[in-house]
Amino acid sequence: MTPWFEAAFLKYGWIWIGLSFGLAAKYALLIKRGIRIRGALVLADLLLLPMVALIAYSITSRLGANGEAAALLSALATVGADRLVKLYTERFLDRVDSELRAVVDRQRAEIRNEVQTEISAKEVIVDQITGRAPSEYQALKRAPVDLGKGKP
Repeated sequence: MTPWFEAAFLKYGWIWIGLSFGLAAKYALLIKRGIRIRGALVLADLLLLPMVALIAYSITSRLGANGEAAALLSALATVGADRLVKLYTERFLDRVDSELRAVVDRQRAEIRNEVQTEISAKEVIVDQITGRAPSEYQALKRAPVDLGKGKP
């Protein structure tokens, strides 16, 4: 055996053993319930298996489980893979939804501020034109422009 293969087996071997035992246990439970095993179901589980392996590795590394404990946690993750992936998917989508709402709320606030600034500016202009501008607006009034009519 190569050193790389030995290191990989030591690190991930128990997880793969747990995944295979968990997959077998899942199908045993389905057979026990009277559910007929079809090729599509097996294919779906095989396609889901890498995701379950990542989740199982994450769980075992966070708990610091090694050896048989890692295999047991991986087997439990595999047996409940449908529920587990659904839970992780819902959490992910909830987080994306909350982040998206925060972005939308910030954009709306910026748009409201921009629109309110424009409305206020138009009101200042209208007040200047109609002469209803309060004394605070006097600084905005321009001095009269001399067009050179008084020069010889």
